[in-house]
Amino acid sequence: MVCNRFDSLVLKDKLNIATWNIRTLLQKGKLENIKQEMERMKLNILGLSEVRWKGAGKITSGGHEIIYSGGAESEKGVGIIVDQTVGEAIKGYWALSDRVLLVKIAGKPVDLNIIQVYAPTANSNDEDLDKFYNDLDTAKTQCKSQDPLIIMGDFNAKVGKEKVDDIVGKHGLGIRNERGEKLIEWCQTNIS
Repeated sequence: MVCNRFDSLVLKDKLNIATWNIRTLLQKGKLENIKQEMERMKLNILGLSEVRWKGAGKITSGGHEIIYSGGAESEKGVGIIVDQTVGEAIKGYWALSDRVLLVKIAGKPVDLNIIQVYAPTANSNDEDLDKFYNDLDTAKTQCKSQDPLIIMGDFNAKVGKEKVDDIVGKHGLGIRNERGEKLIEWCQTNIS
C-alpha cells in the first residue's frame, strides 16, 4: 500500500521508538491504554506484536495512525502505531504476513524503514520459521541500502550473553537457544 500525500520528517530530529508484545488488541480499551502509554513515554513510533486483528490496513484513532497486518484468524499479527507527526510522513506500508510488516517513512535527507516482526515460537515447526525469515528477507529487499532500517519486535529467541561479532553483546539475556542461533545467523548474513 502506497500513500499519496505525505510530509517528510527531518531525521536529525529525535524520534522515540519502542516495541511491545501486547498479547492482544482484541480486549476492550486496550488500544486506548496503549495510546496513553505512548503519550506518557513520549513515543513517536511503537511496534506491536501479537495484535490479533484480522486482515491488514491502516486506521486513524485519536491523532494516531495504526498500521496492522494479521491473518484470517485472530492470531499472531503485527502493527505499528505512530503519532500524528510521523503519521503525516508515512509513504507506504507492506503487510507481508501476519508476522512481518514494513512501514516506510519519508525523511530528509533519507527515508526511514521500520520492519515490525513477531517470530514463530519454539513450538512452531521449521516451515513456519523458514517462511518468517523469507518474509523478513522480502521486506528487507524493499528498502534502499542508504536508508536507515530498524527491525524490531518479538523474535521469540534467546541470544544469550556470549559475544558474537557486533551482533550480540555481553548484556544479552538467558542461554542461547536454537531460535537465538537462527536469529544470529540471519543477522550475520544480512547486517553489515
